[in-house]
Formats: sequence, C-alpha cells, structure tokens
Amino acid sequence: MSQPAIVAEHLTVRFRPYLDRRPTLKKSLSGVRRKAGLVTALDDVGFRIDRGEAFGVVGANGAGKSTLLRVLAGTLIPDEGRVARHGRTSTLLQLGVGFNTELSGSRNIYLGAMAAGLAPDQVDERFDAIVEYSGLGHAIDRPLKTYSSGMFSRLAFSVGMYLDPEILLLDEVLAVGDEAFRRKSMRSMRELVDRSGTIVLVSHNLSSIADFCDRAMWLEDGVVREIGPAEEVVGKYGLVARAAPVTLAGREVRPVPDEGWPSRVRSKVVIQLLAGANIEDLAYEYSVTVDDLKQWRTAFVEGGRRALDELEERSGSRHA
Repeated sequence: MSQPAIVAEHLTVRFRPYLDRRPTLKKSLSGVRRKAGLVTALDDVGFRIDRGEAFGVVGANGAGKSTLLRVLAGTLIPDEGRVARHGRTSTLLQLGVGFNTELSGSRNIYLGAMAAGLAPDQVDERFDAIVEYSGLGHAIDRPLKTYSSGMFSRLAFSVGMYLDPEILLLDEVLAVGDEAFRRKSMRSMRELVDRSGTIVLVSHNLSSIADFCDRAMWLEDGVVREIGPAEEVVGKYGLVARAAPVTLAGREVRPVPDEGWPSRVRSKVVIQLLAGANIEDLAYEYSVTVDDLKQWRTAFVEGGRRALDELEERSGSRHA
C-alpha cells in the first residue's frame, strides 16, 4: 500500500479583507481602513497525496490555490482542519524569497538556502553543485540586480532543488529560465518523483499539468470541484475556463481558444503584450515560449476582429 506524503482534512481558511474604497482625509490620517465581510478562501478541503506522486492544482484566480499551498507549507494556519506532512518540505511559492538584489549571486545562494533552513556548513557543501546546476558561470559573482529575469529564476530554482526536499511545493514555477534550463528543471523534478519524492504544483499552464502530474485537483471558490487523473481534470476545467469571455475596448470578445490553456489567461497575457510588456519577460512569467506568445497574439487579434465585425454587421442590420 502506498505511503502518504500529505494528508489534508477539512481545511477551511477565512479572512476579512480591507475595502479598497477611497477613505476620507480624516481616516487616511488615522490609518483606519474599513473592513469587508469574511471571505472563505478554502472551504472544507480534503485530499491525500502519496509518496512518488506529482499532484497538480488548477482553478481560476481567487480559487484558493496559493492559499492552499501556504497551508501545506505550514506558513498559514487554517481556521479549521489539519495537515499532516510526511517528509522534508521545500517551497518555491515565490522564486527568490530571501534574496537581496544588491548582493552577488554567490551571497544570495547563502541567503536563500539559510532562509529555507540550511546551516552555513550545509550550504558550503552544496555551493559548487548549485552554481554548476544554475549554469551562471562567472556571473555568479555579479550583483543580482544585473541579472536578467531568466538568470534570476535559474539561480532561485537551483537553490530550491538543492534543499533535498522529499515534498516540493511549487506555485507557477514548473519550468523556468531558457529552453535548455527548462528541460533540465523538468528532468530534476521528474527524478525527484521517481525517487518517491512528492511534488504539488499550482499552474495556469494546463498542458504542463496534464503532461507532468499524475493526478490533479480543481478548486473553485475555495471548494474542491473534482480530484482525479490529471488529464481528465484538466480537460474538464479547461472546457469551463475557455468559455469565459474577456472585455476589449469596452466590448465582450471571445478569442480563438487554445488547447490546454484557459482563454481568459491567454487573453490577459496578450493584452499585457499589446500594452507594451516585454515578450521575453511574459514568456518567463507564464512558463511558455516566445513563439507561443506570438501565436496567442495573432489568434487573439484575429478573433477580436471577427467578433467586432460580427457586432458591426448585427448593428448595421438593425439600423437598415
């Protein structure tokens, strides 16, 4: 019988957000902010993940995915329920936690690893291997603020992988850096799973979840919608997510769908691209290739034009 790596029971997390309305001058000076009603981020969530399993979590923004990872990492205590973790846990909830951009890559290896719980002598033992894995060469002695986003992510991921985790929690960092480093990082994670390690992955990249994970969980408004084989869960979630329209220039437009990706996520990325965002930075942030983004942009623009043409035709027929 398989041994459990993570067992979550009846996880419920509630919080009270602050209203984002413009306060009066008096309230601004007093530092008092108005509070909204309670929001339930997770509602009676339960599941079991076995050792040697890659487990994906999908859902729209605000579904509770990142909150769940924080609970699994132990950095957030749930209002109700419990989590049992069986093994050393490493988190990459955000690349580069603990890094200082004014210091060199070398110094940041120590900062990042010690922030994750390693002692200085343990970092000494792993330092050369981390540098070699990152592929940064002499750049390791340069200040982090001179690094490109790809170099930064390669260093952060390398530090995370050399914490020797038995359970690895990942939030939108399935593969990072350039194409060669992405392949290396994917191999490392697969090797971890093959050694009976466990990976919990949150990502909007549905095709990667389907390819990499054994099972997946679909969260919707903090509630478990479905748990099952990754391909099946991703397929069902993708059908629902791709049906959501986006608004462009004040009009509702449904872009051409892309297999494996929610259309609203694609649309959000393309709108950032059309607004002037750097295409390489977006490719890194969403773990896709530059060619993918170019194809998305073309499909989005063509789909938007067709939708607007249809609206104009319908409007013209009404006024004829």
